[in-house]
Amino acid sequence: MNERITRLRKKLFETQPKICSERCMIFTNAMKESEGLPIAIRRAEAFYQVLDKMTIVVSDDEIIVGNQAKWPKSSPIYPEYSYEWLVEEFHGNPYHFHERPGDKFYSDEYTKQDILSCVDYWKGKSLYENFRKTLPQDINEAWDAGVIDDTWVSAAGLGNIIVDYDLVLKKGLKDVIRRIKQSISQLDLREPGNVKKKWFLEAALKGNQAVINFSNRIGAQCEKQAGETEDQVRRDELLKLADICRRVPLHPATTFHEAVQSIYIILLAVHLESNGHAISLGRFDQYVYPFYKQDIQNGVLTREEGLEIIEAFFIKCNELNKLRSWPDSVFFLGYQMFINLAIGGQTVEGEDAVNDVSYLCIEACQDVTLFTPSISVKWFEKTDDAFMLKALEAVMVHQGGQPAFYNDKAFIRTLENMGIAKEDLVDWSPDGCIEASIPGKWDFAAKGPWLNVEKVLEITLNNGVDPQTGILFKKTSKDIATCKSTEDLFDAYKEMLTYFMDLQVITEHINDEIHVLHDINAFRASLVEDCIGRGLDLIEGGSLYSADGGPTAGTISAGDALAAIESIIFDKELVTMEQLLHALKTNFEDMHTVPTGEEIRAMLINKAPKFGNDDNGADHWVVKLEEFIGSSYRYNYKSSKYGKGPIPCSYSYSQSPVTGNIAFGKCIGATPDGRKSGDPVNNGISPANGSEKNGATAACNSVAKLPSIWFQKGAIFNMRLTSSALATQENRKRIIDMVKVLFHNYGQQIQFNVVNGDIYKEAMKHPEKYNDLMVRVSGYSALFTTLVPEVQLDVINRTELEV
Repeated sequence: MNERITRLRKKLFETQPKICSERCMIFTNAMKESEGLPIAIRRAEAFYQVLDKMTIVVSDDEIIVGNQAKWPKSSPIYPEYSYEWLVEEFHGNPYHFHERPGDKFYSDEYTKQDILSCVDYWKGKSLYENFRKTLPQDINEAWDAGVIDDTWVSAAGLGNIIVDYDLVLKKGLKDVIRRIKQSISQLDLREPGNVKKKWFLEAALKGNQAVINFSNRIGAQCEKQAGETEDQVRRDELLKLADICRRVPLHPATTFHEAVQSIYIILLAVHLESNGHAISLGRFDQYVYPFYKQDIQNGVLTREEGLEIIEAFFIKCNELNKLRSWPDSVFFLGYQMFINLAIGGQTVEGEDAVNDVSYLCIEACQDVTLFTPSISVKWFEKTDDAFMLKALEAVMVHQGGQPAFYNDKAFIRTLENMGIAKEDLVDWSPDGCIEASIPGKWDFAAKGPWLNVEKVLEITLNNGVDPQTGILFKKTSKDIATCKSTEDLFDAYKEMLTYFMDLQVITEHINDEIHVLHDINAFRASLVEDCIGRGLDLIEGGSLYSADGGPTAGTISAGDALAAIESIIFDKELVTMEQLLHALKTNFEDMHTVPTGEEIRAMLINKAPKFGNDDNGADHWVVKLEEFIGSSYRYNYKSSKYGKGPIPCSYSYSQSPVTGNIAFGKCIGATPDGRKSGDPVNNGISPANGSEKNGATAACNSVAKLPSIWFQKGAIFNMRLTSSALATQENRKRIIDMVKVLFHNYGQQIQFNVVNGDIYKEAMKHPEKYNDLMVRVSGYSALFTTLVPEVQLDVINRTELEV
C-alpha cells in the first residue's frame, strides 16, 4: 500500500459504526407528502429527495468519493420495511445497539429521537408487519419454532442483484433515460395494464434523474472543498473528482478513474434505494479492463495509479453498512454487505479472461486485507496456474479466505440445465456469498425463507411434533420407533421435508405479493434487462432470468444423522431406536440407562461414518438427501413470476447459511449425528466441525459426490488449512491440483482459512491486539474480533487439515 491507502485504511479501522437518521427522516417525510399516489411513484420521489437532501461528505485523501450516510461505516435506516425492533433496541431489548455481543452500532440521543419520531407514521404500514399479519397460522408457527425464517427479505429489502455496470460504463445513464422515454412514448394507455407500466417507467425516469443529481452534488462538494484547501495537489485532485462526478454516470466513462467512480455511484444509489444487501459487482475485471488498457497505452495512467484507484475503491466498499435487528443479525454477523467481485473465468470464445486488472484485484486484496468486496476467482480448464498461485499467495496473506475459488464448469452446467441462454453462460457471476447470477439480466440471485433441514429431521423423529414448542406440525404416517430400516425413516423424513418446503414456497408467494404492494424500486430495475421493455419492476417479473430459493442449514449434519442411525441401530445393532430416541430427548445426559446417554453419544460420534472422509457409508445418505431437496425445488415448485416473462422461475437449492448454522442450531435439540442440544449444525456443504479425519483430499472427494447441478443458489465449502499448507510454492501447487480435481468433478466452490487456531484463541482473549485479523466465516470474510463468541468458536472448532 502507498501512503494514501495506508492512511485511508487506518482511518477505516479507527471509525466506529454509527446509526444515521438522515435517510429515515427524509424518506418518511417524502412518503407523508405522497399519500394516495402509486407506490412506484412514491418511492421514486422519496428516493430523489433522499439523494437531493442528504449530507454529502468528501474526506481527506479520497480519490473515489460518495457516501451512504453522514459518517463512514454508518448505516441508514429504512423504516418502511420494519420499525418495531428499532423501538425495542433503542430501549435495550434485547440489547442497546452499542451493547450487542457483536455488530455493535453507536448513536447519540438526537439520532435516537429523530428515528423514533418517524415510527408513528409507519405503524400498520411496514412491509414486515403486514407480511406477518398475512401469513397463515401454520407458517407463523413454523417461523417461530425456527423451522423456516424469512426475516432477511421482509424486515429488510430485497437484494442479491448485479445491475448492468457494463451498460452504464459504455453508454451512461443518458441511454437508460432515452430508452425509458421511448418506452413511455410507445405506450397505448387504452391497453389494459399500460397505465401501471407508465407509473413504473415514470418512477424509473425519476430514479435515474435522482442519481445524476446525486453525482452532481458530490461533484459540487468536491469543487467547494477544492476552493477551501491550500494544498495544491489536493486541490487538483478535488477539481478532477468534481469533473468526473459531473460526467459519470450520466455519460459513458472515458478513463479508468471515471469507470471506477461511476461504478461506486451506482453501487451507492442501489443501496440507498432499498435496504437489500449483496448488491454485487459482477465481472469487474472484464468491464473495467478496456479503460485501464486504454489509459496505460495512452500514458495517462501507471500501473501503480491503477492499483491505488482499485484499493481506494475497496476501502470505500467497506464504508457501506447495514443495521439489522438483533434476531436477524445473528444470521449475518460481521457487518457484512456481501458485495461480491468476480475475476478471471473465460471469454465467450472459450479463452482465458484473466487480464492485468485481474492481477491488480488480487494484489489489492492482499494489500488492504479487508472483508469487502469478497474477491472470487472464476476457474476453468484454461485458467493459468500462475494466476491461481498468485491468488493462493493472497489467501496466505489475507488469512480470511480471500480470494475464494469458483468453478465455471459446475455453475455453467447448472445454469444450462435451467435454460439460461448459451451466450450468457460464461458471464455468470457469484452474487452475495456464492449464488450464481447473470449480471444485468437476473433479478434476485437469492430470495426466500430459510429452511432448517436438521430441525425437520428432529420433528420427524418425534412423529411430527416439535419437542421444543410441543406443536404438532404434521403427524408422520408411521410411528418412527417402529421403523425397520433407515429407508423407512427416510421416507417419513421426505414427507416432512415436503410439508415444510410447501410452507416455504407459500411464504415466498405471499412475500412477493406484499413487496409488489409496498416495495417497487424502479431505478435498480432500469439497470436490469428487460424491465424497461416490459414496464415491470424486478419483483413483478421484469428481468430475463429469475429463480427463487432461500438458504438452508444443516443438510450435511442431517445426512450424518441418517448414516449414524443406519450404522449404529440397523447395521451394528448397538442400540435400539427406542434407546436412541430417549437419549436424544434427554440430550445424552441420562446416566441411568444401559448404555448411558453419554455412551450412546460416543457411539454416534466415533463409531458411525461421517461426511467429509470419502466414506460411502455417510456420503450415500448426504447425497440422497441433497438429491431429494434439490430436485424437489427445481421440478415441483414455481416462483410467483412464472408465466410473466422471466425463465425458469423455478426454485433452486441454497446451502449458503452465513451464520444461520449457529442461529438455527440453537432451535434444535440433540440429534443422531451426536450433536448436543443448541450446538451449531454444519456450515454449507462443509463437513460438520471435527468430523474430517482423513485429510483435505478426502473431504474434497466427499463434496465432489454431491449433485451440484441443483445448487444455483450456491453451496459453501469451507476448508481450514494449517499455516504450513500454503507456506511454500510446492505446497500451493498441491492445493491447486486438489482444487482442479474437485472442480473437474463438478465441485462448485472452495475457500480457505489458514490462521493458526492459537492465534484465534489469543484474539478472543485480547481482541484489542487483533483488530484487523480476518476470518472466513461462511461465504464471506469478517473481522474476527467483531464476531460473537459462538461464531468465533465455530471457526476455531473446524478441523485444521494438511494437504
